[in-house]
Amino acid sequence: MFGNMFGQKAKGPQKTKSVIHPIKCTLEELYNGKQSRIKVSRDRICSGCAGKGGDQGDNVKCQACLGKGKIMRQTMVMGQFKELKINCDVCTGSGEITPEGNKCNDCNGKKVVNQKKVIEVGIDKGSPDGDKYIFHGEADEFPEKEAGDVVFIVSEQKHATYKRKGADLLMKKNITVMEAMCGIDFVINFLDGTDFRVQSEEGQVIQPEQILTIEEKGMPFHKKSW
Repeated sequence: MFGNMFGQKAKGPQKTKSVIHPIKCTLEELYNGKQSRIKVSRDRICSGCAGKGGDQGDNVKCQACLGKGKIMRQTMVMGQFKELKINCDVCTGSGEITPEGNKCNDCNGKKVVNQKKVIEVGIDKGSPDGDKYIFHGEADEFPEKEAGDVVFIVSEQKHATYKRKGADLLMKKNITVMEAMCGIDFVINFLDGTDFRVQSEEGQVIQPEQILTIEEKGMPFHKKSW
């Protein structure tokens, strides 16, 4: 209460890093919707030692980081050496290690074990490129930390015929001078697998770079605004 009055933010549990997975989607899949089953690999708290690292949990201070969980490491940034504070790779940032003779047989003292899980992702019809689908708490677990999120990001693939602009679909069509003067009449294969006929109006003369509009043949409107 007093912290909030003086502008201090209450600190919650630290979270592990979120994991990002791109999902490649064709324009057809984004028009019709897509169901994907994606296998992810993540660390889960070891059930054999309840995340303590050892059978009795009598861990000792990590000597590599002196129990701080962080170490300083030099790295090259923009042509200059700089020191960065990173998680200790000996204790994985916990500040303590399990003695060799007391390590849990299941996790070998790491406190976590690697597990795989299949996540079902339903891509909505009309999802825009870069749309995010977030699965909370499905990333790595670690003792005294909240599990991060797994984030799937839509990666729209280039289409051979159509170019997407918001909810509209653009198609460039080369026509002859005769067609421009006398009219066009051709069939297009659409994203839902059907064909539809395109005809110019009787007597219409088509100018270079002219745009002809066919109503209700764009992308489905998504819940997110364009």
